[in-house]
Amino acid sequence: MKRSDGKLLSSAVLLFSILGTIILLYLSTRASAPEVPLSRIDGREGEQVTVEGTVIGTTPTTLYLYGDGVVAKVYMEQRIRVSILDKVRMRAEVISSTPPTLQMVSKSSFVVLGRIASSHHTFNTTPAEGEIMQVEGVARGVASAGYSVEGRILPFSAGLNEVLTGGLPFTWHHSEEVREGSLLNATGVFLSGRLHLYGEDSVEITGVLSPQRMSLGELVRAVEGGEGEELLRPIQVTGYVLYEPTSTHFYLTDALPSGLLSVRCVGAAQGLHKGDAVVLKNATVVMDSSTLRVVLEADEVEVVERHGPWEVTVEALAESAGEFLRARVVVEGWAVNEGNWTLLEGEGGGRIAVVGGDLNEGSYYRIEGVVTYIESGARYAVRVG
Repeated sequence: MKRSDGKLLSSAVLLFSILGTIILLYLSTRASAPEVPLSRIDGREGEQVTVEGTVIGTTPTTLYLYGDGVVAKVYMEQRIRVSILDKVRMRAEVISSTPPTLQMVSKSSFVVLGRIASSHHTFNTTPAEGEIMQVEGVARGVASAGYSVEGRILPFSAGLNEVLTGGLPFTWHHSEEVREGSLLNATGVFLSGRLHLYGEDSVEITGVLSPQRMSLGELVRAVEGGEGEELLRPIQVTGYVLYEPTSTHFYLTDALPSGLLSVRCVGAAQGLHKGDAVVLKNATVVMDSSTLRVVLEADEVEVVERHGPWEVTVEALAESAGEFLRARVVVEGWAVNEGNWTLLEGEGGGRIAVVGGDLNEGSYYRIEGVVTYIESGARYAVRVG
């Protein structure tokens, strides 16, 4: 009996030891995943934490969690049934705090606590910082920024001032492309003066406004007449490059006295020259806050017809050389020397400096070159070669 009692006692001790170990492991696990606000995960890389927040976007492998003024990207090993605006709780490992990135530890730790109600933006007020909101409208000023898309959302019925300067700035942190004039139903969080959208389900594209074809004169008259609704749609406008482009800006004209607008096309002015006939596609009329001028932004410029070098008289070039700055011109006249300068003199007595060419005084020449400004001599010249 004593030996049997000893065996029972040993078995009981072993059982309690196993149970104790399990309890200690459970408590240790609980202790290793403390509840941490999303704004307090700095310095916890590699640690497991328990976090709560509102889902503001998903993809097949990730979800975006908002809480405490922070948006965190959470990787999931397997798809979880969850909807945008769900309030959730989960256990995750901190991968990075800048930007906030986590890896969900297990599907069993994921709990849907409820669902929040988003506000509906009406464009009449400025949203509060951190406000989760829904907005419907037209995408304008759309531009790609790496894996993000930026622009403004305007109401479906907008006046000229709203078209030029209004609307709700947005950034969609997703590679899906929004076109100019897309009709959007978007849900996101308002942070640092703009609506931030995450994941593929935060934006529903319900349609797109078709571009309208306008001459530059019609466009100018629409701006002068305050016709906001007409300018809400993407614009396709034709015209001629008025001056030789500088940087990403150039001027467009259709020969009407009032037909002049500054055109800003990022990267699109390269290869354009004075006199080229061009078509601007998916253009947007906006107000340039730095110059207080109405400008036209376009994401595509097509050259319909190249102009080639300008054939001008010496007199016309001498009178308005600034308009031909950096343009290629053809000009003819007699070579004359004036101090250290070689000049070309026209039939009417006008003169323009020539650099880079070997001209003999008194001889008549027809030369082709680029109009440049010589700062050391404070004068315009035709650079040959």
